[in-house]
Amino acid sequence: MQYDTGYEPESPQERAALRAIRYARHFVSEWREASVEIPELKLRQIAPTLERLEDGVLFDFQDVSVLEILEKAIVRHVNDIREGYGSRAIRLDVSGDDILCPTLREGRYLIEQWKCFKHARQHVLDLRQARKIADRFG
Repeated sequence: MQYDTGYEPESPQERAALRAIRYARHFVSEWREASVEIPELKLRQIAPTLERLEDGVLFDFQDVSVLEILEKAIVRHVNDIREGYGSRAIRLDVSGDDILCPTLREGRYLIEQWKCFKHARQHVLDLRQARKIADRFG
């Protein structure tokens, strides 16, 4: 099967959605490599969410609570590597930090991938809401 790699989304909503889908896939890939422990969930509870994200299904209602738990787990995971760093990294841009520890560098990258996905996903939701408001007054 060949894919049309020349496809260019026409609308801002399509471009934002495509960006969010790509960030979701990058995040899932990094998540699987990171071996983050989540005591609240079992793998069988996380796997369907990760599979949906890989498939480009970013707005399934049943994933909302799992995504919140994933974020907390990532922060905790990085905090375990260096105390407080995960909490700082989730709030601030730490991409310029000079990190010598490979494990912490991987943790920071995972948080950055999560933030990219989360912000891109929120951007799609914001565009959708903006369209609804504009249509109401247009």
